[in-house]
Amino acid sequence: MLFSDVDGTLLHDDLTIGEDTITALSRASEMGVRIAIASGRYLKSLDILERKLGLPIMKIGINGALIIDGDKVLSDIRISRKAYEKTMEFIKGKAPSVIAFAPHSYAIDALDDWFELQTRMLSDEGVRMDLRDGANVEKALGEWPSKILIKDSSPENTARNKEELRKIIGDDAVIMSSGERNIEVLPAGTDKGNALSIVSEALSVPLSDMIAFGDWDNDEGMLRRAGIGVAMANGSERAKAAADFITRSNNEDGIAYALSRFLFNR
Repeated sequence: MLFSDVDGTLLHDDLTIGEDTITALSRASEMGVRIAIASGRYLKSLDILERKLGLPIMKIGINGALIIDGDKVLSDIRISRKAYEKTMEFIKGKAPSVIAFAPHSYAIDALDDWFELQTRMLSDEGVRMDLRDGANVEKALGEWPSKILIKDSSPENTARNKEELRKIIGDDAVIMSSGERNIEVLPAGTDKGNALSIVSEALSVPLSDMIAFGDWDNDEGMLRRAGIGVAMANGSERAKAAADFITRSNNEDGIAYALSRFLFNR
């Protein structure tokens, strides 16, 4: 099996997928390799990526909290109400934008570049609302949130808020980043590495027969657990330290380059 992160890995910086990467993934699929997309994104984003690739993919969303294989749900865990309430209480006035993601939808408290990007890419404006009352968010979305995404323009503020939030939340949630300007508050136990183990057991595919691609700290568990972990040249230091191999950047179709080395030359 092959697992790929999305932003900074599968996608170029302009949010397109390189032709070399599409060709390489198609060739791998024809060789019998199952393709899985493992991202912090929600299902609508992953559905669109599946259509762009033109391949059937396993969808691992919300950084591993949600795992969909065709019509089968292998995992769907949501953030606890306690963690949700603590996060909203803490972050009020400390960050310019907060987003609550559910598997099929999202709610956002302020317009920003990300909101405009989502609208343009997915034709999905989400729901603009006050996020402090989780019950109201659940009612608006029709489902309880899976995670909270906190966005800031300052890496320094992000780092400080992340550490403070970890102390406040404790074991009630996982606090991580998928970039230097965001914080993700996820269900306890959520990790892309754990998702690989769930898939391994469900499909009887050994971890040693898996290759994973990623670029940031939230990919660390996946890169360590896969038989071959590949970090992008544009990746974070933690991602690179967890990997077995560092490939070219996302803008240079690093996935295709690594597959030419590890799969196609066998």
